[in-house]
Amino acid sequence: MLSIPSGFTQPCENGGWVSRLEYGRKFALLYTPAKPADRILYLIHGGGGDQHAFFCPAFLNMVDHMIACGMLQPLYIVSPCFYSPEEKDKRPASSGVAVKAFPRELREEIIPLAEGAAGMAFDRERRAIGGFSMGGVATWYAFIQALDLFCWFLPLSGDCWALGEKGGGTHPVETAEALALAAKEQGAADWRIHAMTGSQDIAFPNLDAQVRAMEAMPDVFGKRLSYEVLEGGVHDYETMFRYLFNALPLLFVG
Repeated sequence: MLSIPSGFTQPCENGGWVSRLEYGRKFALLYTPAKPADRILYLIHGGGGDQHAFFCPAFLNMVDHMIACGMLQPLYIVSPCFYSPEEKDKRPASSGVAVKAFPRELREEIIPLAEGAAGMAFDRERRAIGGFSMGGVATWYAFIQALDLFCWFLPLSGDCWALGEKGGGTHPVETAEALALAAKEQGAADWRIHAMTGSQDIAFPNLDAQVRAMEAMPDVFGKRLSYEVLEGGVHDYETMFRYLFNALPLLFVG
């Protein structure tokens, strides 16, 4: 897995910009690239985080440089928050409830708002969703509930909790079967999942067990599923930005 060049952490000349999009008592952040774009990524923070977890200089500068050097096709990036404004309990159990309900908010509130601000409605082939840790859990829920909206899925160090907290690890086969059933019931044939984690990541045992069970179902997942493990990778945003540096160029390809 490639490392992020040191220069990519510095501001990029003619980089993109960030807008705040408000709806009700909540808001999302929208990154608009400096070059015209025809694709969009919804990127979801981890447990205890918020919209700013991704939209910090380390990440935004990296994306600017990747686009500027031609490594990454220009894209819009949306950073929402799955917590309600009054939520004080951000432990895993409460966060799990929030992310399970979040695809509806994406569908009804965030996508229309963000794509209205971008000035275009994207079809599902040009719309991706990903997230880190609990945001990875949210990504799996989006797969289960919203295959009509998204074609590309990027769960980072987070397993599927459809069968309960850490269900990818405790019930890997059943979780894989639930994901396969969701794909069948939604009738979408053209989708891609690229899962990533680290060998020393606390989420590794759960995500790895789940993905291995999915790989044992090649008739469903087959080439639609890819998986990378960073040797020595741990559960933090610095490592996660490295995951994204490697994964973003793979979106919307093939």
